[in-house]
Amino acid sequence: MHITFFYQTHLTEGQWSYINKVFFENDCRHRKYSLRSIFEAILYLLVSGCQWRMLPKDFPKWQSVYKFFRKWREDGHIEHFIEKTVMRIRRKRGQNESPTVGALDAQSVKWGNRQSDNGFDANKKIKGIKRNIVVDRNGFILGRTVDNAGKHDSKLAYPLCQQTAFFWPTLKKILVDRGYRGDIANQVKSDFMIELEVSNTPNGIKGFTPKPLRWVVERTFAWLDGFRRLTRNYEQSDESAEEMIDFATIKLLINHI
Repeated sequence: MHITFFYQTHLTEGQWSYINKVFFENDCRHRKYSLRSIFEAILYLLVSGCQWRMLPKDFPKWQSVYKFFRKWREDGHIEHFIEKTVMRIRRKRGQNESPTVGALDAQSVKWGNRQSDNGFDANKKIKGIKRNIVVDRNGFILGRTVDNAGKHDSKLAYPLCQQTAFFWPTLKKILVDRGYRGDIANQVKSDFMIELEVSNTPNGIKGFTPKPLRWVVERTFAWLDGFRRLTRNYEQSDESAEEMIDFATIKLLINHI
């Protein structure tokens, strides 16, 4: 049995019981390293921001952890788990398990190494990547994409809405800012039956003004910034960067189980 010391990212028995049931479908096969220790190693890396090769020695070998990290990305287990967990929490809060309204926004993130994507966002003067997310009224991520920071927000909205509509077909309206006006709104409405509603700041008001429901997407970006691995982009591929967001989403969700 592989024994690890206690870290703040370790899962409680209740959290692990739920993850083992929904994520791993009560997988009881004998392995050299337990699935729990591998899962907790990924959470440790995500929260602490360390490199793969610098995982503490009491965790499984970093090569084994990274192997499962890639495997779970490719087999679709993560998306299924997030969907089931969001629906469970919404039921627990007395909400419909599938949302009908969401909020969309983008966040430019600086690059962390020379191997990562390094597009340039001329508007925000940031060299790196652009994260795009759709959240529900609780701030839970329903869809996410990562792309070059040099692309305009509206150009990245279509694949994100396509992804979100696939997993959440009940979604009918997404609140956005003025950068998503024009052809993209008509295209999303035509192809996915989702209305992009622009939420503007009232005339005559300067500075930051919280907008009903749409402010929750900004709060979600603040939650993601609490994971040191996500404060900059250290991933060499956009797919890996997306999975880091997925594991951050899982970490946030299981706190509400």
